[in-house]
Amino acid sequence: MTAAEPAGAGASGAGGPGLGASGPGASAEAREGGARAVVPALDRGMRVLHLLAESPQRAHSLSEIAQVLAIPKSTAFNICGALAEGQLLRRSRDGFQLGRGLLELGSAYASSVNVVAEFYDVCRDAPPDLGAVIQLAVLDEDLQAVYLAHQDCGSGLRLGLGGMVGRRVPANCTAGGKMLLALLPPGELEPRMRRWDQLPRVTRRSVTSRSRLLREIGAARQTGYAYDEDGAILGLTCVATGFSSGHADGGHLTVSITAPTHSLDDARRENIRAVLDEVTGKLRSRL
Repeated sequence: MTAAEPAGAGASGAGGPGLGASGPGASAEAREGGARAVVPALDRGMRVLHLLAESPQRAHSLSEIAQVLAIPKSTAFNICGALAEGQLLRRSRDGFQLGRGLLELGSAYASSVNVVAEFYDVCRDAPPDLGAVIQLAVLDEDLQAVYLAHQDCGSGLRLGLGGMVGRRVPANCTAGGKMLLALLPPGELEPRMRRWDQLPRVTRRSVTSRSRLLREIGAARQTGYAYDEDGAILGLTCVATGFSSGHADGGHLTVSITAPTHSLDDARRENIRAVLDEVTGKLRSRL
């Protein structure tokens, strides 16, 4: 079942009442300045990267970087050293230039964008009256299914936050998430699942039994499909399949189709799985 995760609370602030400028009565400029002051090293690091990107063919000395950005030379040294350690900069005889780590990050970003674009392109051929939602997801480090894209084919669903691209849902509560877990090698799955003291619950129908989840993962490995009913939103049923891909964050992608449970009979279920196979097959052939 692909479905909604309640909107997460905002990240807790590092400061207390003494931060002042973050209050509701503060000006936009003051709020922006206060936010940037919380992470000055990150802000300066980004400024260094942008400075070097303006003239990528030549090296920039520490003195030049410090002067242009109006920061102490010792600060420039520390920031450039950290960026070089992360391969975002590289040292040369005359100073610093952009590093190959930026190319790797850019390639990863381009890959993710291409995957989403290809997904939407193949979904154009899906029946507009399918009465369901087709979704694309990957697995994050916290064993949550992260939804990258969705195509509504006349589902009539009003999911609100549950239909938002970018939402995260515990993998045990969704068909797409279970399929992503099934795609992990057994030697990787077991250690990662140990992070869960208790399986997360989204609804009263979520799978919270570790033994049951492992059975469903085993079945998904054998059949190539994972299923869920009411696991993340009551009243919705989902089927998912997936495949490994070097273009996906985490190395695996799942495509899932969600529909209202009351609308499903055997013929509808068969039709939805046929569409799932077609969309997934086309997407896989393009990646």
